[in-house]
Amino acid sequence: MWKHWIVISLLLSTGFVFDLQNHAFAQTKMDAVPTPNIFFTNVHVDANPVPNKPFTIYADVQSQSINWSDLIVYITAPQGMSVVSPIVASLAFTSQGNTERASWTLLASDTGSYPITISARSNFPSDVETFNISVNVGSPHSLVLSGMSVPGSLFANDNFTASIKLKNSGIVTDTNVLAQIFVPEGLQLLDDVTQSVSSLSPGQEVTLKWNLKAENAGSHIISFNYSSTNAGSNSDSTVVNVGTKPAATGALLSLAAQSTTLRPNSINPIVLDIANNGVQDIHNLQIVSASGGGYISSNTPLWVGDLVKNDKKTLTLQINTSNETLALQIPIVVKYDSDGNSYEETYQTGLQLGNHPDFKINAVTVTPPLSYAGDISDKIDVQIFNAGLEANDVYITLNLPNGLSPAWGGATSAYFGKLSTFQTATASFFVNVNNMAASGDYPLSATVKTGGQETPLNVNFIIAPKAQFQLVSTDTSQLYPGVANVPFKIMMKNVGTSAAQTITTTLLSGNSVPGVKSDTITSVGNVENIGTVLPGQTFVTTFMVNLEPQLVPGDQSTTVEINWSQNSTSSSNAFVQNVIVPYHVTAGPSYLLYYDGIPITYVIVLLSAAIGLGVFVKKRKERLKMIEMSSLRDIPRTGDLEFSENTMLEDISAEKKNEKRRNTPKIISEEPRKDIDDGDGR
Repeated sequence: MWKHWIVISLLLSTGFVFDLQNHAFAQTKMDAVPTPNIFFTNVHVDANPVPNKPFTIYADVQSQSINWSDLIVYITAPQGMSVVSPIVASLAFTSQGNTERASWTLLASDTGSYPITISARSNFPSDVETFNISVNVGSPHSLVLSGMSVPGSLFANDNFTASIKLKNSGIVTDTNVLAQIFVPEGLQLLDDVTQSVSSLSPGQEVTLKWNLKAENAGSHIISFNYSSTNAGSNSDSTVVNVGTKPAATGALLSLAAQSTTLRPNSINPIVLDIANNGVQDIHNLQIVSASGGGYISSNTPLWVGDLVKNDKKTLTLQINTSNETLALQIPIVVKYDSDGNSYEETYQTGLQLGNHPDFKINAVTVTPPLSYAGDISDKIDVQIFNAGLEANDVYITLNLPNGLSPAWGGATSAYFGKLSTFQTATASFFVNVNNMAASGDYPLSATVKTGGQETPLNVNFIIAPKAQFQLVSTDTSQLYPGVANVPFKIMMKNVGTSAAQTITTTLLSGNSVPGVKSDTITSVGNVENIGTVLPGQTFVTTFMVNLEPQLVPGDQSTTVEINWSQNSTSSSNAFVQNVIVPYHVTAGPSYLLYYDGIPITYVIVLLSAAIGLGVFVKKRKERLKMIEMSSLRDIPRTGDLEFSENTMLEDISAEKKNEKRRNTPKIISEEPRKDIDDGDGR
């Protein structure tokens, strides 16, 4: 309390009085200058904004005034459109003819046309100009399922292809298009679960395909999930009907492939034994085709001729294999005549891989479904299928590229032991994603080893876009020991590839580390709400801090925690990043010494003022007391002494009268002034 009293006394003693009249006159005189000088040279709106996605508006403003300052530009948005950045942009001082830019980030809740007003105001001279624009917001549901296809007439052991078509029906380019297939029991997936497309232009359509095998007869429901950056996620499903293959009505053929070795992306000879197990002779037998499941025959149609009952012939098919995952069966189409009828039949013929194991990947599953930079212990399940001979001592090793590392002790290998023909096994790997890993497709290499055989396989892994923050600069110009409630400004930049939403920043050491303290927010320090920050955008977070007087000047460091969400309406933030922030504490002005957190110079000035005021009051009281005492004394008026004492008493009496006159309100008579005789002629 005494500190506040000293400050008030100091202000009164120095005669600090605010001149309202002069201030009002100056303000009136300033407002009287009518000089329109603000011009909008350019107003820009991001192309094709969509609901719930941030977009930017900026305005370039120019002044023709020589002395122009305090430029403020602000934006007004209607209902349904929110401004997620500061509404008012203060551009401060600029020179004549210079162009300054103000920008805002906005968010529309729905489609439609929104009127926007941008206003610019300057104070010296005073001028207000406005610019009106209309922003059209399109539909966010841009990724649509335009087609879905599965074949009919399927039977057990048939291989087939299921496909979907995705189309960007919006008016802006869509990115990070992902599609996944979910296959039930009774069907076998022969491809990767996930297919991806980096981007789709407006109106563009893409077809995504998966190879499957029908294992059991029945109706099977397959589902598709698809998502993109603009449209979010959606799903659909269809039914695959697998029937029972009917028996041949004429002669019954038997087709069997001899043991062979298949080499990918080459022409492989397959020796085929074909026998007539029926009761009728076969005439005009020919193999029409042998294609499907990754195989294409190069020497069909192949003429066989007659095949009497219980007879068998051997022939060779030239089969071209691709680099894709190969099926264990090959569909062979035959035509023949028997007992006066013509027949066309398809036989799913198993391939006997008799000389070595043949490893393939059935499926790759990642948990969680979306991986981000900075993830810890993401799980990758790789399902291996042996299409060849039985193998012993089987190992699989996952070779990680830059940006990925094993979660525990370099564990990138798994041991299967024995893997029989047509047996599947799953290896699980746990990986960490580097904080600075770029988003995109990461094709991993897996190597399966058994004995002296090594089989390279490809494993697909996708890192989804994520926001990433980097320190740009700090403003520590006001930090020195003993200062209180000053701003600690920190500028950050989103160097990631995705927008961050509902951002909050926390000064972790705000209440725990000596030197940077604040007792106004929470136990962990200051917390500030930032909002949304786009890729490449910077933002400033400001914390009001106190510095202890005992703090040693020099270089210090603290930590800012950033929490945010992405593409989510949830109130909880799923992403966290800590940024180390170095700062410098200066020694403060050279004249400042401190006592109990207050500069001693200020203490001395205030104490001096208080002492001076006390002396003044004491002297005044002594003088008034002397006047009172002198009025009671009766001193003889003789000689020089009489003159001296009377003169002194007259002076004192006059001063007393003057003191009384100063304390008595003046009353001005309306009558003409008259001289008043005091009785002694004076």
